[in-house]
Amino acid sequence: MRTAARLALVLAALGLGCGGGALGPNARAPQPDLPALASPPGSPAALVLISVAGLSADAYGPDGTMPTLRLLAQAGVAAERVEAVTPGSPYPVHATLVTGQRPGRHGILADRLITEEGLARARPWRAESYQVGTLWDAIAQRGGRTAAFDWPTTQGAALSAVLPDGEPVGRDESWLAVIAPTTTPWLHELAKLAPPAVARPGLERDHFLVQAACTVLQSDAAPRLVLLRLRAPEKPVLQRGPDSEPAAAAFAAVDAELATLLDCLAGGPGIERSALVVTGDRALRAVHSAVRPNRILAHAGLLAGESAGWSALARSNGGSAFVYARDAESAVAARAALASEAESGGAFHIVSAEEMIARRADPEAWFGLEAEPGFVFLDGHRGPVLAPAPVRAVGGYLEPSQASPGFVAWGQGFRSKLRVPSLHQLDVAPTLARLLDIPMPDADGRSLIGLLRVPGSVAAGPPESGGFE
Repeated sequence: MRTAARLALVLAALGLGCGGGALGPNARAPQPDLPALASPPGSPAALVLISVAGLSADAYGPDGTMPTLRLLAQAGVAAERVEAVTPGSPYPVHATLVTGQRPGRHGILADRLITEEGLARARPWRAESYQVGTLWDAIAQRGGRTAAFDWPTTQGAALSAVLPDGEPVGRDESWLAVIAPTTTPWLHELAKLAPPAVARPGLERDHFLVQAACTVLQSDAAPRLVLLRLRAPEKPVLQRGPDSEPAAAAFAAVDAELATLLDCLAGGPGIERSALVVTGDRALRAVHSAVRPNRILAHAGLLAGESAGWSALARSNGGSAFVYARDAESAVAARAALASEAESGGAFHIVSAEEMIARRADPEAWFGLEAEPGFVFLDGHRGPVLAPAPVRAVGGYLEPSQASPGFVAWGQGFRSKLRVPSLHQLDVAPTLARLLDIPMPDADGRSLIGLLRVPGSVAAGPPESGGFE
């Protein structure tokens, strides 16, 4: 498909070209009819892996606002519980979803970078941060095509089509300028013509990303793997809480985009030959108060402030924080200062180096901190140590909670009407690699063959007497 034709199709879908009539970001898509998927077991022609900010199983449960995802969960594979990696924050999690490895191995250790001056505003956007291979690398080695839309850490990635994540960090920067050097040219041209609201994460950007993904899926050279991050629920979930009306409305909008994607697959590689995996990025807990561990370190003389150097600093993951030091003496002083506050304030506790090693957390951290229920860590070093939290919910805790990210898989190669009591985020990539018949030998997670209908699996054969399929 020529670039001009791509642009015309997507602009029309966004309401910017002739024809119109497409669903906008606030519209509700009709609930789709799912085929019975009677095709033989095998790998899908197209797999779409979608992460949804803050998604839990409750969102597609009986009282949720996601009927399309509920339908996929009822017809396909749905996990009752998903265990997160450490730390369970967006950038490490997304890297784990495409590598099957823990942050200490894949190299994406947190949501913010540490420099000689302190914590940087920039995120780990560059794909060269990976220390291991990814799903798209494995597909490319087999000659397959791949695409990613706003997926974390994809700037400079070897993808067939990419619109990477990235946000302005300076006042004079723009979203278009940040992503321009590493965006596929025709996608960047499309982004330049999109409404201004697309420059910010939210409903409009999600709608734009889905329409762009649909164009790729319906092209003459459709990719084998599409990665898509939808962030519309992020702001309302964090600022208003997971149970708020704005959060419910955002999840409903994401659900409408999922229905659109199913329509796109029907018009592209064929819905009977496609598969969708939808997963949350983190488990969220309600919070009311914030802790600034870097204020404690600054008071102890270990942190001079922004761009002024540091001997020790804490990097927040939300419900946990990891502490880094230049040397052992600074690490001991930092622990003493933070332990004193933990004992007197009761807002958090120290996580020892031994515990960090057992959790396979960041090997560069000297020790960690975990917030007590209702508390969240902030990165700043100014202001009081304890203050009202600027958000209503966060993830990134070390200890598991009742809440966990959601996980739904449906389509070619997945079993039907299957409930999974528990899986780990580490299991996603090796399971998808098995589905796509590509190598991923070094993954920390398991390839859950029991979720699949592929050659070599028990579920691929005819039902046994009293069987499940």
